[in-house]
Amino acid sequence: MALKKTLRKILRSDTVIRVLSFLLFVYSKIVGKTCCWRLHGIDEARAAVKNTNAVWVAWHAKATMMPFFWQKLFNRKMAALVSPHHDGQLIAHFLHWFRITPVSGSTNENPRQSALELMRALQNGYDLFISPDGPRGPRMRMKKSPIYYAQKTGKPVICACFSLNRAVIVDKAWDKTMISLPFGRGVFALSEPLYVPAELTDDEFEKYRLKLENMANELSVKCDQEAGRKPIMPADFNDIKTKKRFF
Repeated sequence: MALKKTLRKILRSDTVIRVLSFLLFVYSKIVGKTCCWRLHGIDEARAAVKNTNAVWVAWHAKATMMPFFWQKLFNRKMAALVSPHHDGQLIAHFLHWFRITPVSGSTNENPRQSALELMRALQNGYDLFISPDGPRGPRMRMKKSPIYYAQKTGKPVICACFSLNRAVIVDKAWDKTMISLPFGRGVFALSEPLYVPAELTDDEFEKYRLKLENMANELSVKCDQEAGRKPIMPADFNDIKTKKRFF
């Protein structure tokens, strides 16, 4: 028991977290640079954000390579929400290496403050990155926040996704995490921009949320299929636990 506590304390130390985040940064760069990538929708996305910033979304399972693509293809000011807890600190340091600004907050603890911080970043010219099924799922089911930010600011929402033929899928993880491996053949794709009107009824808001969810899932399936993989599918809403976590 004492050994476990000691190990836990060591792993949570700031020095260890910084070292681990740097190793994760180096590994993602190795994967990105050693794989052969096919790119889709890049020119269209660049045109859409030429004179504005945007809200970018990617499913949690495939978010780890997004900073690499962002730095390589766009290299613009980006902010992303991270948890203030231990795991979030590792992610925050990881994002720093890619020059992405972490916004500390939680959708579960003090969500209003988190929303204000992200809205402020968006209004100050930062692009905003959201994993809209994180941090706990259900997998590949769109939460309301991307539609909310797009509605309040008039900024477009763009879905991002990648897939690789050389990767390990963590089946026991709620999001079916994709662990990318070097020297593979991969696909990175962006959707067309989605613009959300400022005035919406509750029913119209839900239609836009569902439309964005379908866009992100269709993009994910296409990337998986082009990479020669069995597509990762959304969580089943017939699962009672999934329903409780979403609604």
